[in-house]
Amino acid sequence: MKMLTRFTWTNWSHGKVLHHDENIWRGEHDGYKRLPDPVNHKRTVMPLANDRWLVVDHLTATQPHHYALQWLIGDGEYGMQKLASAFEVLLSIAGSKLSDSKTIIQTGLLEGNGNFSIVRADPNSTRGWRSQYYGDKEPAISIMLEIDRSQCCFWSYFGRQGDSVKVDGQYLHILTQDLSLAIDLTDPANTLS
Repeated sequence: MKMLTRFTWTNWSHGKVLHHDENIWRGEHDGYKRLPDPVNHKRTVMPLANDRWLVVDHLTATQPHHYALQWLIGDGEYGMQKLASAFEVLLSIAGSKLSDSKTIIQTGLLEGNGNFSIVRADPNSTRGWRSQYYGDKEPAISIMLEIDRSQCCFWSYFGRQGDSVKVDGQYLHILTQDLSLAIDLTDPANTLS
């Protein structure tokens, strides 16, 4: 998209739903086709048992690009740890109805090593802030994973404390009290239970 004035944009991106049913949603958009080396972005969203979610992003180009995946989460207490194949953020969201459990967000890459960062209310940038209303800002938690490659596959798991998520080759293994899955990150529709 191209900005003409403060509130006017042209050349809007177009999205397309590739697949949608009760177990999976997959779509793509052409927002990066304007680049000298166009990037194709496909996203898959999978709802899992008991309000758990998996999001898989595939970005492909012919030359290296700087890719960044960012999640902006409501404000609250948090902790972070580096896992063998991912990063995990443990959250206690302020005002959450789920006060008896903590939410985890794990994010990683199918291949390569990325740079992970977490920021809350950075006073020198817009990172770590959210705005529900024009001219208003409040603290939030910004989770970012970045990598420089021609192709990458980001995955993000949103679940509960105690869930086990591990990467083994191209498979993401998810084990909770209610579910045991092996998801092929190269094609998330291939799920083994």
